[in-house]
Amino acid sequence: MTFKSRKIRQKPRRKPLKKLKQLGQAFKEKSKEESSKTLNYIVASILVVMGTLVVGKVSIAAYQFAADFSINPVSAITNVVGKDLKKDNNGYTNILLLGDGGFDRDGAGLLDSIQVASIDYERNAVSLFSVPRDYFVDQTNNLGLTRAGSRINQIYVNYSDIENQNERYQIVKEAIGELMNLDIQYYMRIDFQAFVQVVDSIGGISIDVPKAIYDPKYPNDNDNGYDPFSIEAGLQELDGETALKYARSRKTTSDYDRSARQQLILEAIQQKVLSRETLTSLSTITELYNSIKSNINTDMSLREMASLAGFANQVDRSRMVAKQLHTNTLADGGLLYDGLRSIYGGAVVLPEGNNLDMIHKYADLIFNNREVYYQPATIEVLNASQYTGVASEVDYELTRFGFQVENVDNYLDENGERQYLENTIIRYHDWNEDKDGEITPKYPATLSALNSFIKGVEERSDQGVIVSMPDEKIKRYEGGAYDITIIIGNDYELFL
Repeated sequence: MTFKSRKIRQKPRRKPLKKLKQLGQAFKEKSKEESSKTLNYIVASILVVMGTLVVGKVSIAAYQFAADFSINPVSAITNVVGKDLKKDNNGYTNILLLGDGGFDRDGAGLLDSIQVASIDYERNAVSLFSVPRDYFVDQTNNLGLTRAGSRINQIYVNYSDIENQNERYQIVKEAIGELMNLDIQYYMRIDFQAFVQVVDSIGGISIDVPKAIYDPKYPNDNDNGYDPFSIEAGLQELDGETALKYARSRKTTSDYDRSARQQLILEAIQQKVLSRETLTSLSTITELYNSIKSNINTDMSLREMASLAGFANQVDRSRMVAKQLHTNTLADGGLLYDGLRSIYGGAVVLPEGNNLDMIHKYADLIFNNREVYYQPATIEVLNASQYTGVASEVDYELTRFGFQVENVDNYLDENGERQYLENTIIRYHDWNEDKDGEITPKYPATLSALNSFIKGVEERSDQGVIVSMPDEKIKRYEGGAYDITIIIGNDYELFL
């Protein structure tokens, strides 16, 4: 008896990477056809993420993805089809984020929010710098504008005779880039209507309101009257219109309160939009995409937007910096003052000193020395000079630039008597020591930044007893209540 052998068919092996690569190739081909339904579906989730960038005041929280996905549909696509983003000389990608209330109201075309997001790929960090819309710009600001001075939110409108909108936005990018001393690669503009539609498309959001609000002067839809807004403290379910009012209300709360509310809202949107339930639902993604596609302008290509969305997976939430310029000179960012209405024909704010020096110094910290803010050191300032009030002066200036000054006092000897020094000292109390005895301060970025403000000798603390820190590599002198001590001597000089 003879037997014929038969090859048993094995279950075909899945090749997910090959499939993903094929999907990427198909995407690249389809990206040439703006009307393609397939393209719309593939990039829909990406555009939804980008659509949450602005809510009244643009917040960088839109770059944060949920970290607990076992499989992230967005990343699976963007890692294959993305295109490298443009970078400046420091290797950062800088994006101008603009928000407006739509084009069917008074003041159509004006910018309601103006911020720049700077992405640091090496540190997986993002910095956000906001400028008030009433900031006044003209030739004296060195912005290089060729037309009459105006508020910064009017620049786009001032060049309305230029038909190519990308050219008009390029003028805005250059003007704001000059203000911040920054090379800006992209812009993105979205109106409030997109925000409202996104919130409604996902069935609303849940917010734990920390403080009740009553705003009797919230503007109505036509900007010709008021539509009073109120909300109670506690867990609230918000639809799109209510969420927008909660984000924009400003008459009875501070700008800082409003920024905190916007952060809460965007985190709520983020959690719901980027949930597996949403991203795996074709109907939901399609509805979300349709709600924002006509309300966003950008000079980013779809593939560049895909790369931006993909970077979100790597962003370290603890390394996000958000700063804003304002007129409260006793607080972080208070580098502006109110201009005379009689001269400027309305409310405007101007840079202190009527030049950009202090703003550039502040921006340099935000973008190029951002560790100062996401790894803050506590600072004390002690007066060891013969001059009265210099420690308070240092405290005042450093606070405006966002340093964490927690104590101001006179410098005393062991007997509690005033002690005077000739030279100013910047003393650090924490450091790393390697096996070769090489010393590295724990807060090098802050020490470097302080040396750009104060003429002083940097030294390690030499008082007290060395004690162990939780991190075995860190040593600290006992009795150092603060991370850094600035001791002002008779040679005191503040570089502003």
